Amino acid sequence: MPEKVRALIVDDSAYMRVVLKDMLESDEGISVIGTAKDGLEAIDKVKALMPDVVLLDIQMPRMDGVATLQRIMKEAPTRVIMLSAMDKVDTQLPLKALEMGAVDFISKPSGPVSIDIVNFADAIIQVVKGVADAKVEVLKRAHAPLPNKLKYLRKDALTGTKVIVLAASTGGPRALEVVFAALPRELPAFIFIVQHIPQDFSASFAKRLDAARGPKVAMASDGLKAEKGVAYLAPGGKHIRIGWKGATTLIIKLDDGAPVNFVKPSADILFKSAADCMGASVLGIILTGMGSDGAEGAKAIRAEGGKILVQSEQSSVAASMPKAVIQAGAADKIVSLEEISREIIKFLEG
Repeated sequence: MPEKVRALIVDDSAYMRVVLKDMLESDEGISVIGTAKDGLEAIDKVKALMPDVVLLDIQMPRMDGVATLQRIMKEAPTRVIMLSAMDKVDTQLPLKALEMGAVDFISKPSGPVSIDIVNFADAIIQVVKGVADAKVEVLKRAHAPLPNKLKYLRKDALTGTKVIVLAASTGGPRALEVVFAALPRELPAFIFIVQHIPQDFSASFAKRLDAARGPKVAMASDGLKAEKGVAYLAPGGKHIRIGWKGATTLIIKLDDGAPVNFVKPSADILFKSAADCMGASVLGIILTGMGSDGAEGAKAIRAEGGKILVQSEQSSVAASMPKAVIQAGAADKIVSLEEISREIIKFLEG
C-alpha cells in the first residue's frame, strides 16, 4: 500500500462529495486529491491526477458509473470502487462493474444521498486502504474471455464422496466465474462457496455465476439437503456450515453469529465444518481477497488429511487471503487462477 493513498471521489451529489472527502481524510493514511461531479469530468481527472483509488458512483448524469468505468479501464486503468444505492440500482450493475475491472463496491445505506453513511466510515476507510494494494495489471485482464470447458474427467477414476469448498473476497466474483466456466456442468462432488459480498447482491451473484455454465449454482438455505453437482453460495450476512444427518444426507446450516475475521460469512467456519464431517475427502480452495479469512480453516482441513489450493499472487487482484494460508503452512499447492479448474478435476480423479 502507498504511504498515503491518493483518492478521487466521483459523485453527482455535492453533499456526498463533501461527506466522503471528510470521512476519508479523517484517516491520516488517505489524501483526497480531487472530486468530480460526473463521469466525463472523472475521466479527465483520472488522467490528470493519476489517483491510487477512485470512488465512483453508479448513478450520474451525462455518463453513468458503468460507462465511466469502461472508459477509465481502457484509457487510464486504475483501482475503482463502485458506490451504489441499492434502492435505485439494478443489483446486476455492481456485478457487471466487477466483471469490467472494478475492484470492489460499497453500498450507500440509504439511497443516492446517504446522510448516515458516516456510520460506516471505519469500514469504508479500510476498503479504500486495502484496495490500494490491488494489482492493476490483473484488473486490466477482466475483459479477457472466459476459458473453454475442460475435457470431462475420467468417470472410471472417480472414488468416493468428495467435497469442494471455495473462499474468495476482493476480486472473487470474476475469479469464481473463471473457475466455474472451465468446469463440467455435472461435477460429481458437493460444492460450497464463501464469497465476501453484501446480502443485497448475493442472489444476483448466484445467478451470474450459474450463467458461467459450470456446476449449477444456488443460494444456500438453512436445513437444505445438499446435492452433488450443485454449488451452494453462502448468503451475505450468514455463516454457513455443513454436517451429516444420518449416514447419507449432507445438510446445510446457516447462522447469524458474530463476524469471524471481521466477515460474515466466514470461510474459516465453512472449512472447519467440512474438515469435521468429510476429513480427507475435502479440497479447500482460497482465491483472491483481502484479509486472512480461510487460513485457520485451511489448517483444519489439512489436519484431517484434506488438500488445500491457493491462488498465486501473480494472478490475484488481492493476495492477502492466499498469503495468509501460505504463511500458516497450510497450502499444498499454489497455482494460477487458470489452473484451478484443472486441479479440481485432478482431485476428483485421485
